[in-house]
Amino acid sequence: MSERRIHSILAADFGSVNTRALLFDKVDDRYQLVASGSGRTTIGAPTDDAQAGLAAILQSMSEATGRRFFDEAGGIICPEQADRVGVDYFLTTTSAGPSLRAVLVGLYPQVSIAAARRAIAPFYLDAVAEVHLEDGLSGRGRLNRIIHSRPQIIVITGGADGGASTVLLEMLALVREAASLMPPGSKPAVLYAGNSSLAASVREMLSQQVEVLLAPNIRQQGRDALEPVQSALGRYFDGVKRHRNAFQRIALTSDSGIVPTARPVETMTAFFSRLREQDVLTIDVGSARTMLSLGRKGLVQSVIGNDIGVGHSAAAALESIGEEEIGRWLPFHPRKGELAQYALNKGLRPASAPLDMRDRYIEYALLRAGIRMMAGELSQLDRRRVSLIIVAGGIFSGSGQGALDMMLLADALALEGVVQVRSDPHGALAALGALASVAPTAVVQLANGNVLENVGTLLRASGRAATGTSALKVRARRDSGEVIEREVRAGDMWHLPVANSGTVELRIQARRGLSFGGKRRLRMKLSGGRGGVLIDARLGAQAAATTMTERAVSMLRWYAAVTGQEGPVAIPENWLAGAEDV
Repeated sequence: MSERRIHSILAADFGSVNTRALLFDKVDDRYQLVASGSGRTTIGAPTDDAQAGLAAILQSMSEATGRRFFDEAGGIICPEQADRVGVDYFLTTTSAGPSLRAVLVGLYPQVSIAAARRAIAPFYLDAVAEVHLEDGLSGRGRLNRIIHSRPQIIVITGGADGGASTVLLEMLALVREAASLMPPGSKPAVLYAGNSSLAASVREMLSQQVEVLLAPNIRQQGRDALEPVQSALGRYFDGVKRHRNAFQRIALTSDSGIVPTARPVETMTAFFSRLREQDVLTIDVGSARTMLSLGRKGLVQSVIGNDIGVGHSAAAALESIGEEEIGRWLPFHPRKGELAQYALNKGLRPASAPLDMRDRYIEYALLRAGIRMMAGELSQLDRRRVSLIIVAGGIFSGSGQGALDMMLLADALALEGVVQVRSDPHGALAALGALASVAPTAVVQLANGNVLENVGTLLRASGRAATGTSALKVRARRDSGEVIEREVRAGDMWHLPVANSGTVELRIQARRGLSFGGKRRLRMKLSGGRGGVLIDARLGAQAAATTMTERAVSMLRWYAAVTGQEGPVAIPENWLAGAEDV
């Protein structure tokens, strides 16, 4: 099948705080990012119209590019006309809005329910309850669990095609009874992706009560078959969003429908893992939620924290993670109620910047602890195999401190070896993933072009060595011929700036007992980036600190190293006071 003729592409992503717009076009017969813009999302009171915020962004982009986007009625002009009017394709993605409540119904938690969890991950569905044969509930208990969970969608899985059906039919009867007891206007949709031989029975049993969505069995020949189920979930997500006031105008002209941002991000994570033939980790930290997506050999495992964010959901993140876990990343004792007050303020003003260094350390601690907790849910994560991390979200793209970003990732993930770090400052990953099925040539060219930014390279040593002893001997040769030799001690890190257009040749020798992913000697040529090269030989020094003074001295020294600060590290006296004294 021939690829649809698409030259110009407008992509809009609606987040909880910011809306981003990207314009891709062919330049010298190759797709390039030619313009971008961002502004406040206008979802919710008082406007509750996503297009209002987008219109303001496109007006600025129109002035910069000379391209007109809207017709007189306020719709996106599509396809592109003469004289740079309109675009050939308009796609829309969103991560804004509350999560949708889901109940998972199946036979066994380790098989059909686990597959359902993986399938719903990129659709911002919050699995508020599960019903299966090992839940320890009676029939009435299961009925109450479904009803009291107030689901917006029930996902039913289980059974092999053509296999035994009695138990699954009992589960279907339970769902039918639950739906009959729910008030009109509050009945959930039902997605069935179990034993395909029961599809007709499912429609007959449930269609009088609820909207029924059918998909092929989520388990095929002993393996998960998620794509057909996710296609059905995509149609459901689009239907829910386009009936909300906020997206009604946008939906009228969107070519893609309303796509959950996380799903095309998964697509691109898989793309890069196939391209590199290595493990790739994508981390997208938003105001309301955070996503981690791990790609290995083209397959993806994702986890989404619907209550883990650094803005709108900061208070929920604090409650979920716990003050003790966040506190271990702070160089001071938090005052009583300080963390809760910080989280409350961020929830009220999610776009606000930290007021001082104390607030900034709290923000960094929340980020580290949140990513660390979610990484623990990635069962396939091998900390020695990740070769590329792609970060997205304002907390990364807006920091301007690439080496600091790499240090925070090193803390949160405890990776080992050599890891390249890139960022998605324009929010382009979602757009590229959504384009994959309609303009694959554009995706390949853009992914290898100018949409991602090279942050730098993190080299993280592992093993044991006494703090302060010699750990690494480094020899760096710049493009200019300048040679730098450095000894890095255990408990320290060294930041080597390397310009975006530059490279550096590194030779590293680790002392006995230390290595980079199992290698004591490294010799490599690395490209530059805004974070340059960061060599991390801290080796668990933070965990080994026995007093707050030791922790504070180390953390402030590391911060100074990655931000280029010179001179002695000054620690405010009140940072070292006990929590009861401040």
